[in-house]
Amino acid sequence: MCYKAAPYLFFLMKLTLTIFYILSSSLLFCQAKYDHVWTIGSGKIGISPDSIPSGGVLMDFNATPPALTLHNYNIRRPTAFISDKNGQLLAYTNGCAILNREHQIMANGDTLNPGVVYDEFCNPNGDYPLWQPCLFLPHPEHDSLFYLFHLRADDWLWNPMNLLYSVIDATGDGGKGAVIAKNTSVLSDSIYLGNYVHATRHGNGRDWWIVSPRRIEYDMHVSLFSPEGVVYQGMQEFDLPKIDSTCCISQQGFSTDGSKYFRNTFEGLTIYNFDRCTGLFSDPAYLDWDSLPFGGGGMVTSPNNRFLYLSSGGELFQYDLWAPDLAASRLVVGTYDGTLAPFIANFFWMGRAPDGKIYMNSSYQTYVLHVIHHPDSLGMACHFEQHADTLPALNSIKFPNMVNYRLGPLDPPCSVTTGEALPAASVRAYPNPANGQFTLEWGAALPGAKRLLWYDATGRCIGEAGVEAGAASHTQSTRHWPPGLYFWSLRSEQGRNVAAGRVVVE
Repeated sequence: MCYKAAPYLFFLMKLTLTIFYILSSSLLFCQAKYDHVWTIGSGKIGISPDSIPSGGVLMDFNATPPALTLHNYNIRRPTAFISDKNGQLLAYTNGCAILNREHQIMANGDTLNPGVVYDEFCNPNGDYPLWQPCLFLPHPEHDSLFYLFHLRADDWLWNPMNLLYSVIDATGDGGKGAVIAKNTSVLSDSIYLGNYVHATRHGNGRDWWIVSPRRIEYDMHVSLFSPEGVVYQGMQEFDLPKIDSTCCISQQGFSTDGSKYFRNTFEGLTIYNFDRCTGLFSDPAYLDWDSLPFGGGGMVTSPNNRFLYLSSGGELFQYDLWAPDLAASRLVVGTYDGTLAPFIANFFWMGRAPDGKIYMNSSYQTYVLHVIHHPDSLGMACHFEQHADTLPALNSIKFPNMVNYRLGPLDPPCSVTTGEALPAASVRAYPNPANGQFTLEWGAALPGAKRLLWYDATGRCIGEAGVEAGAASHTQSTRHWPPGLYFWSLRSEQGRNVAAGRVVVE
């Protein structure tokens, strides 16, 4: 069925948008400070029997160097956070509840992901038992609305099964924020939905693509978050061998510029190309770890998008994404020095910070962070410093999930009308408007065309047809199509867009 065959590039149907909007919205996103206060640390302020301090730690990048302050968290391990556009902490979550900047459960912010797993794990000292299950995104148009996307496990085998979202109004409850919608379903899968949710900015500079990989498959669920809401766009399937392990602690996500997605597992790294205009994944490439212990490691790309950093517990590797041979470009830029703080301060998950540095935690609770000071530099010039920052309390082994909130539109940007940045001049659609049928004629200029897909004005795929080798046209009946605006997309055998356009049906 066509809804599984491709992401749906024709969802946004606003027919007027000026260049001024694109430029002004890009400026807004560049200035927004949604990632300026990190919720790290763990739990309430206290001292363990071993005289080890505990508590929540705010890492505030509004100061230089970032300020570290100790706070009581009414949860144990934050998995995601969001600041408002001015860089003030708004909310954070552990997958069980949403808390406000005063570290109290936000109005109506309780009981996320209800069910057996919630009842088992979401006690006052617990958290939802998934690794990268939550992500905050600002609304594409309303700066007081924020959406939390969160994964829910099924009640039988306790594996991820649903992607949900909840909505925060930052102005609610006297400015402390209030949850105005909760546990709204985006998609449901079998128990093979993975532990991960991540996102990148649409190429129009406004909307968001939200991705949820499957667990033991290479297939990818894609959703679109636009001013009209959140709409599931379908699952993109890849005919690749199943992932042998059920590793769910390795970090995954998009590159800085959103052009690639990295899936980090025990077996190795899978790198997908991603089209920010269409939401299409393509050309997955596989990088084997050989005998290196990469399982459970961190992943992040440099601010300039050139370097990929991967951690393996005892080593930190840098890969050059611009190199002709990615595997051969691997450099060791750090080796664990054996420090205990007070537990093993090895290398685990990483986060790209507003100050241009990359910070890394450990797979054990420690009171230190490692820092890559110059991540845009090749090799040892990246200046990786172990236990560079000392925290006032033990850090959580879960590093909060975050995206590149400052990513703007592509240059040139995608059309906000259709989400496309594709050629159409070489394809003739006639008659247009159509009454009963229309013909697409492309000739020899588009030899790669293999499939034709149609979408209605909501972005819903309503049909598809194969294109025979050597064919130069296709005639489509519209007798059963209600009058309105429709879109067509010619795609290659690999699913890449060859051309796209629109037709009006009378």
